[in-house]
Amino acid sequence: MATTGTITNAWEHRTLPDIFYEEPDRVEDGMLQYFPIARIGQLLREKYEDSPDVFIHGDIFISYDRTDGNRRIKPDLFIAFDVPAEEIREKLPNFWLWEIGKVPEFAMEVASPSTASNDMGDKRSRYESLGISEYWRLDPTGGELYEFPLIGERLVDGAYQAYELRAGDDGSVTAYSELLNIDFHWDGREFDVLDPITGITIDKRVAAEDRADFAENRANRAEDRADAERTARIASEARERALLKEIERLRRQG
Repeated sequence: MATTGTITNAWEHRTLPDIFYEEPDRVEDGMLQYFPIARIGQLLREKYEDSPDVFIHGDIFISYDRTDGNRRIKPDLFIAFDVPAEEIREKLPNFWLWEIGKVPEFAMEVASPSTASNDMGDKRSRYESLGISEYWRLDPTGGELYEFPLIGERLVDGAYQAYELRAGDDGSVTAYSELLNIDFHWDGREFDVLDPITGITIDKRVAAEDRADFAENRANRAEDRADAERTARIASEARERALLKEIERLRRQG
C-alpha cells in the first residue's frame, strides 16, 4: 500500500513521499546467518556502547533515494560514525541518507546459500557505489559459499580492495579492520572479534571472567609464596636451633 505520513525527526517536520514499499522476499535459510550476526553485533555494540555518535543496526534498510522507497539496501549489520544515533533510532523508520547526510562507513553480510551470490555481486557493487568504506563478509560454512571464511574489503579510489588474511597453524583465519581497529577471527567453528594487540576477544563477559581468573591465580600465587616463605622460615629457625644446640654441646665438651 502507499505510505504517506509525517515523521517528526531531530531536524524538522518532513512529509514522506507517496511511495510503494515492496515487501522483501524472506530468506528461508536465514538460520545459518543468525548466530554469527547476533554474536558479532553484540561485540561491536559493546565496543561502542559509550559512544552516542555511533549508530549500529542490523534490521533496517539504508534508503538512498527519497523519491523511491524501493531504492534501498539492507545489510546484515552496518555502522555509521559521527551521527545522532539516538535521534535516528527514535525518529526515522530507516537510515535515510538524505536526512542523515552521509552513508554508513561499515557494512557486513553473513552468507547463506540463497544470499551468497548477491552478497558478492549486486550488494557489493551497491556498497561500493554508495561509498561505504569497509565491506566484510562472513561465511559460517568456513568458505564453501564465499570461498574464504571471512573477507574484508576497504574502499580505495572508489573501488574495493581486499584486506590480507592471516591463516593460523590451527586452521584459523584472521583479518584486521583499519576502520574499527579490531581483528575479525574465524577459529574453524565460530567468529569472534579480537583486540589486535592482545589477541583476546573484546567480549566484556569473557574479559571479566579472564580478569577474575587472573586475580584468582594471582591470589593463589601470593598464597603459595606466603606458604613457601613460612616453610622456609620454619626450616631456617630449626637449623638455627640445631646449630645453637651443637655449639652448646661442643662448649661443654671443651
